[in-house]
Amino acid sequence: MICAAWFALHFLLIAIVCLRDTFSSLAQGVSGPASRPNELWSEAETIASAGLGGTLAAANPVRQGLAAYENFAGIEAGYGYFAPSVPSSSKLVFELHYADGRVEYELPHAGGAAAGYRIATLLDNIQRFHYAPLREAILKTLVYSIWQEHPDAVMVRAIFGVVNFPSAAEFRAGTRESYDQLYTYNYRFRSRPSRADAP
Repeated sequence: MICAAWFALHFLLIAIVCLRDTFSSLAQGVSGPASRPNELWSEAETIASAGLGGTLAAANPVRQGLAAYENFAGIEAGYGYFAPSVPSSSKLVFELHYADGRVEYELPHAGGAAAGYRIATLLDNIQRFHYAPLREAILKTLVYSIWQEHPDAVMVRAIFGVVNFPSAAEFRAGTRESYDQLYTYNYRFRSRPSRADAP
């Protein structure tokens, strides 16, 4: 009986996550059926989020328990409807400032295709985070890895945004992609990196 209840709860959570992500795509107008944002889909997304504890306080034990189980089981994301249109793509740029006034730019990089895919997925998920301290902590980790490669930099600015791609008709008319900056974080450093120096 306990196993059957757990099985039912697990697949109910998967269904709710799937619906929430699908409604989110429809609310943003990034799919064929909803070419522009729609309030109905926004309300449906809110209801689905409520089923996952999203409307409860961040410190609520029910919300924390559901979030912990979803993350532990790997069902917190990735079950949404994939629309036929090309979604916005997240972009992170590091602006490195040196003591002599030089400024350099770096993009996140990875050691292989699999790691690159994970970084791209992480960046796409960062824009969904409504909890600013979590978003900042993740970006701080990425900034620190870049600073280790450029230890003479005295400040690293992380600039996070999305690249918006035009539709096929807009592209034929000469419109090209545009960039919307969402978040900027500045991190200052004083000395060469060591294990104890993390920002």
